[in-house]
Amino acid sequence: MTRPGHVILGASLPIHGWSSGPPCSGKLSDWGIELSVILLFAIEEINNRTDILPNITIGYDIRDNCYSETLSMWTALSLASTSERPQEDVQFPKINPAEYGNLFCIIGTQSSATTIPTAQAASLYRIPVISPFATSNELSDKRRFPYFLRTVPPDSLQAAAIADILLRFDWKYVGLYFQLNTYGIHGAQSLLHLAEKRDICIAFSVSVQSQATDAELRDAVGRLSSSPKARVVIMFMDVVTASGILTTMSDVGILPHITFVGSDGWAFPESLTRYNVELSMLQGSLFVQMQYVNIPGFNYNRFSQTTELSHPWLAQWKAERKCSDLTECPVPIFANDHHLVDAVYAFSYALHDLLNDLCANYTDCNSTVRTITGQDFFPYLLNTTFQRLAGEFRFDSNGDSGGNYKILNFQIHNDTFTATEVGRWSSSAENPLQLNASALQWYRDSPDPPVSLCREVCPPGFIEDPLEEKCCYGCRRCPAHAIVSGNSCMPCQRDEWPDQSFRHCQLIVPTSPSWSEPTVIAILILSGLGLVLSLLSALGLFHYRYHVLIKAASRELSSINILGLTLAFLAPFTLLAPVTTVSCRASEIIVALCFTLTYAPTLLKVNRIYRIFEAGRKSNKRPRFAGPRAQLAFAFIATLLMMLICLSGTLISPAVPAKLYFSPPTGYIEAYCAFGYGSIVSTFCSLLLVLACCFFAFKARKVPSNYNESKFIAISVYSTLVFGMAAVPVYMTAATVQQKVATLCVAILLNSFLTLFCVYLPKLYAVRFGVDVLVCEWRSNGVVSANNVSAASPSPCCADAHQRNALPMAN
Repeated sequence: MTRPGHVILGASLPIHGWSSGPPCSGKLSDWGIELSVILLFAIEEINNRTDILPNITIGYDIRDNCYSETLSMWTALSLASTSERPQEDVQFPKINPAEYGNLFCIIGTQSSATTIPTAQAASLYRIPVISPFATSNELSDKRRFPYFLRTVPPDSLQAAAIADILLRFDWKYVGLYFQLNTYGIHGAQSLLHLAEKRDICIAFSVSVQSQATDAELRDAVGRLSSSPKARVVIMFMDVVTASGILTTMSDVGILPHITFVGSDGWAFPESLTRYNVELSMLQGSLFVQMQYVNIPGFNYNRFSQTTELSHPWLAQWKAERKCSDLTECPVPIFANDHHLVDAVYAFSYALHDLLNDLCANYTDCNSTVRTITGQDFFPYLLNTTFQRLAGEFRFDSNGDSGGNYKILNFQIHNDTFTATEVGRWSSSAENPLQLNASALQWYRDSPDPPVSLCREVCPPGFIEDPLEEKCCYGCRRCPAHAIVSGNSCMPCQRDEWPDQSFRHCQLIVPTSPSWSEPTVIAILILSGLGLVLSLLSALGLFHYRYHVLIKAASRELSSINILGLTLAFLAPFTLLAPVTTVSCRASEIIVALCFTLTYAPTLLKVNRIYRIFEAGRKSNKRPRFAGPRAQLAFAFIATLLMMLICLSGTLISPAVPAKLYFSPPTGYIEAYCAFGYGSIVSTFCSLLLVLACCFFAFKARKVPSNYNESKFIAISVYSTLVFGMAAVPVYMTAATVQQKVATLCVAILLNSFLTLFCVYLPKLYAVRFGVDVLVCEWRSNGVVSANNVSAASPSPCCADAHQRNALPMAN
C-alpha cells in the first residue's frame, strides 16, 4: 500500500497471519490491519499540521512481511533499494523514487525475530529502522545494528521491573522458564544478570521451545519438583508456550502451590482462556505489562471512513468474511498501539530538525529533501525529543527509549477472574516500582505474600551455612566470644564480649569477689572473730599488765605482737574489697606489716628465752640486750626496715588491679590485686623472720618444759611455715580470683589464730582463773631466786613442770 509524497516513510507490517504453507498464504491478521490503519492515521495527522514539516508531505510504502523472518529481510531490502526483488511467487511493486519521493527510514516490524533481519538488511543501505514492537536486548548492540532504534522499551527494562518485584517481596529463591527464541533468551539473560547483582538466586533456569512436545513440557515441569522451596516462578515467554507449561503443571498437580511472575508476552487473561488455562489457578500471580495509551481521535468510525476505499487488503478481508461492507464485518480496533504513533512522530520531528538546518523557512526544501540519505538523517533521529502520548520521549545512545509498565495482579472477585492493576514501574522515576499493597490479592486470599526462600532465619549469634542444595542455607552457631559480622564470625577482643544481639562487642566490666559468696562470708566471720579475740587479748594484757605471767612474757613485745595479729585479721577486708589502686596498695602494706609485727616480736621472745637459758648453763651473768628497752628497740628497727621495704617496693613495683581471664571464654573477667616485686621482697623478709623463729624455737627445744611459751611459739612458727609452703603454690595456680584471695586470707587467719590460741589465750586463761604459778626471778646480782634458792641449786619449783607453771621473769 503506497502513496507518493516529498518523502516516503517505509513500513513492514504483518498484514497476513503466520502460515505453514507458502509465504502470505494465511488469513489476514486483525492486528496487522489495525496497525496499517494506525500508521496511516498518524501520517495524516502530521501532514495536516503546520508546526511540523510545513510544505512537506509524507508519503508511505507499507509492505506485508507475513510474520516471516525471511520475508521481512526481503521487504527491508526492497524498501531500501526501492527496486523489484522477487522471491518465489511473491513480487514487490516497482517504485520510481522520482515520482514517489525519497525513502530513508523504515518503521517495523512486529517482533524481535522479524526485526533483526530487517535491521540488518536496512543497515546495508544505511537506512534507519524504527521498531514499535521489537523488545529484544540483542537489538541494543550498535555494532550489529548501527541504524536501529525503537520506541518500545527493551526487555532489559522489563527484566528490571521483574527483579524489583522479587526484591519488594523478598523472593530470593525463584525458578525461571523462558522461551527458546530471541524474546525469551535475551529477557532471561537480562534477568539472570540482574539476579546475580541483587543477590537473587535462580534455583533453576529451563528453556522451552515454542512448539514443545508433551514430553518436553513434562520434563521442564519436573525441574520444579527438584526445588520444592522455589514457590515463585518467573516465565519469560509468549502466551502459547506459557499455556503449555501451565496446563502441564495443572496435570501433575503443581500449579496451585506456585505464584507466577510473568512477562508481558502472556499477561492477557483473555488470551490464556483461549488455550484452556484454568485462570483460578493463577490467583495471586503478578504480571508486568507494557503500559499502552489510547490514541486520541482514533476510533472505528475514523477507521472505516478513511481507509475502506484506499486500503488494498480490505477487499480480501471482506471476501474472507463474505461481506460487502465493513459495517457487516468490522475490523477489531483497540487503538492502544501508541508506540507506532511515537515512531511516526519521531521520524517527523527528526526530519523537521534536519530540514530546519538545511533550508530556511522550508521554502526551498522540495529539492533538498530528495538529497537526504539515511546516514544524514540518523543523527537527528537519535537526538530527537518530543512530547509523546505517554510523556516526554527521547532515545538513548543505543537507540532505546524509556519504559513504563503496569503491574497486574490476577484476582478472583465473585467467581470472576480479573487482571487488576496494582502498581506501576517507570524507568524514569527515582523509585521505579510503585505498588498498592492493600490492593494485592494472594493465593487463597492469604493475608501475606508467599515465601520463596531456601534459607533458615538465623537467630542472633548464628550465621548462614551453605547446604548441599543450590543457594540453600542453614544456620551455624558462632563461638560464644564472637559476633556476627555480615555472614562471618568475628571474635571480640580479650576485654570484650558480644551483646545480646551478637552484633557488637562491648567491654566486660571486671568483677571482684562477691561478699555474698559462702566462702567470703566464712572468711569475714573468721576475721571478725579474730578481731574480737585480739581485742580481748589486748584488754587482758593491759588489765593484768602487773601480773607475773604477763610481765614474764614481755608486755612490750606482746603488745606489738597483738597489733600484728589485729592487722592480720583486718587484712581480709582489704583483700576482699572492690579492686582499686588504693585497696591493692593498702593490702600489700597491711599483709607485709602484719607478718613483721607478728614474727619480729616472736623472734625476739624466742631468742631471749634461748639466750637466757643458754647463758644460765655457762655462767650467772645476765645475757646482753635481754631487757625490755633493747627488745623494743630491736622490734622498732625490724618494723621500720619492713616499712621501708614495703614503701620502696610500692613505689618501684606497686600492687595494681589486674584481670583474670578464663579459658574457654565465658564472658566473665575477675579483678584482683597483682602484687609487684615489692611484695616479693617483703614476703622474702617475712620468710626469713619465720625461718629465724623456727631456728631459735628448735634451739630452745631443750629448755625445761615448764617454760611452755617457747613450745607454743615453736608450734606457731612451724605451722606458719607449713601453711606458707602450701598456700603459695595454691595461690599461684588458682583458677579464679576467689580461690586466690581465699587462699591468702585463710593462710593469714590460720597463722593468726594459732598465735592467739597457742601463746596468748592460755596465758590469759591462767591469769584469769588463778592457776598456781611460781616465779623464778633473775636478780640483778645474777642469781636466780625462788624462795631464796640460789642459782647453783635450782629451786624445785623451777624444775617441777608437772604440778605448777613457772616462768623466768627479768627485773
